[in-house]
Amino acid sequence: MALALPEGSRGRAMALGISAIVLAAAWLAAGQPLLDAYADRADELDRRAALAARMADVAASLPELQREAQAQSTDLTPAGATLEGASDALAGAGLQGLVETMSNGAGGHLTSTEALPAEQVGAYRRVALRVTVDATWPVLVKLLQAIERATPRMFIDDLQIHAQPAADKLREPPLDISFTVLAFRAATSDNAPAAAPLPPAAPAGGP
Repeated sequence: MALALPEGSRGRAMALGISAIVLAAAWLAAGQPLLDAYADRADELDRRAALAARMADVAASLPELQREAQAQSTDLTPAGATLEGASDALAGAGLQGLVETMSNGAGGHLTSTEALPAEQVGAYRRVALRVTVDATWPVLVKLLQAIERATPRMFIDDLQIHAQPAADKLREPPLDISFTVLAFRAATSDNAPAAAPLPPAAPAGGP
């Protein structure tokens, strides 16, 4: 049986309704995704613009940050990093006293010390002390740790260890130990090479 469609105003109204439904379906199928994609693209552009603005601000502040870093990066030596003393001899005596104190504190016996010639290293004078100690292995480890953690900073070089004959096998064997302790002091103007003397003035009038 054929379905009879309404005619007249009712038919036109139904036709318009069907057309609206078709257009709405077409919009949902094609138009809305395009709008969503456009909105997403706009958000992405906004984020990129904000990122570019932040990068521009960072780039503009870079010279100022570099000036601040240069101002903070000075050649000043940290307090306590160098030996005190206006001369190599005074600094060496201070270094010897510090090493003796650390050796006694660790339980070692300092048998000899020898001050080595100081050397110029940049803006500093390297002060060296050759040390000989009688100690057991645990005492040596304790002494070396004390020197490593000392203030001012100290460094150990040319470490030599020789075993002594042990009279008692139940005790830790003694060791003959020698090493060089290095530390630095700030160089002063008196360490600069002396100027050559001026030649004597010629006698007035001549021969």
